Amino acid sequence: MPSVVSSPVRQAVVEVEPESPPPITFPDGGTKAWLNIAGCTLICLTAFGQVNAFGVFQTYYATHQLSSFTASDISWIGSIQILLLYLSGLILGRIFDVYGARGLLTSGCLLSTFSMMMLSLSTKYYQIFLSQGVGLGLGIALQFYPLLVIPAHWFRKHRAIALGIVVAGSSIGGVVLPIMLSRLFDQIGFAWTVRTMGFMVFFLQAISIPLIKERLPPSKNTRFIDLSALKDMKFVMHACSGFFTAFGLFTPFWYIELFMLSRGSSTNLAFYTVAIMNAAGAVGRITSGFFADRLGRFNTLIPVAFLQSIACFAVWSTSERIPESIVFAVIFGFASASYSSLASSCVAQITEDPSQIGSRTGMFMVAMSPGIFAGPPISGAILSFQSTRSAATAGGGDGDKSYLGLQMFCGVCLLVGAGFAVVGRVMVGRGRGLVKV
Repeated sequence: MPSVVSSPVRQAVVEVEPESPPPITFPDGGTKAWLNIAGCTLICLTAFGQVNAFGVFQTYYATHQLSSFTASDISWIGSIQILLLYLSGLILGRIFDVYGARGLLTSGCLLSTFSMMMLSLSTKYYQIFLSQGVGLGLGIALQFYPLLVIPAHWFRKHRAIALGIVVAGSSIGGVVLPIMLSRLFDQIGFAWTVRTMGFMVFFLQAISIPLIKERLPPSKNTRFIDLSALKDMKFVMHACSGFFTAFGLFTPFWYIELFMLSRGSSTNLAFYTVAIMNAAGAVGRITSGFFADRLGRFNTLIPVAFLQSIACFAVWSTSERIPESIVFAVIFGFASASYSSLASSCVAQITEDPSQIGSRTGMFMVAMSPGIFAGPPISGAILSFQSTRSAATAGGGDGDKSYLGLQMFCGVCLLVGAGFAVVGRVMVGRGRGLVKV
């Protein structure tokens, strides 16, 4: 009987490829999206609005607690505050990408409130430097990066105007806070004015933080620096634009009150000039966001970048009377706020991986930090040098000319920054002409 050899049965093994993750979509509207924008706007008003109001403190310190110090010495307080805000982006942007917004926002609220309470007790330079410069600077920094990135989680088509609405909160804060400070300093004194602001900030942020929530999944990449950004020449040119622009971006806000007083302005009107600049900035942030979504973010960024420089060269340097100075305040407030708003949305546009937006935004802010830190003190040193020189040659000083060096310094830095913005725009739109970029 023949034996039967059974051949083994080969079973075909079908390898099932893992499903690719669904493409990332953006709601571009809806209740949750707009509640996030509302919460971010309110925190931006109370947090970064204080940075825009530092010009009021600059003038107050110069005539009260720190009257024995130079304008440059006082400006270092605001400079270290903003330096910490921008420099910490290298770490905080990455922390947001990995861990989300809630912890950063809450920590920032508590630290900011504590720092303002300490500021209310401060009378010496080092005390004000530590509380307002270091403490408040870190507190605002903890909240700043979630506010810049959260709109990019919920909006794409209308991202620029959503971010514009958020950062317009800082300009609105720059209107409300100077008016409040100028009134309360005279009525209840420095200490209780700062405490009142601290209580207000804590309350408004406490009701805003629960509204804010990141939407995109956390990044699995724990590196703090996105090295690929350094090979992306579009990003590098945009960062160079921010680097040079930063040297002139905040100087007019901090010195416009002193400039107004040198033109014979009343103290009240000089106080309100900062509010005027920030009111124009609120309009600029929203308006520029509207046009950026329709004409392109880089296409909108370049005109406002040049407008900042033109305002310094053509308007500020020739202002001899109060009305001309107010015209400058309106134009520069509009343009500078527009640039600050659009620059962040441009970073999001040229970042291909959405999970890296926080990291690259932080890197861009770090690129701006040297100018943010050194710009106002350099301007103050130029002002002090020219004032001393004018006093020696004109027998008591020539207030009309002592600001010219400061104005030229700002104008040149802003012009160079605008030039790099043009180069960046050419790289982004290479081969695409004047299309929406």
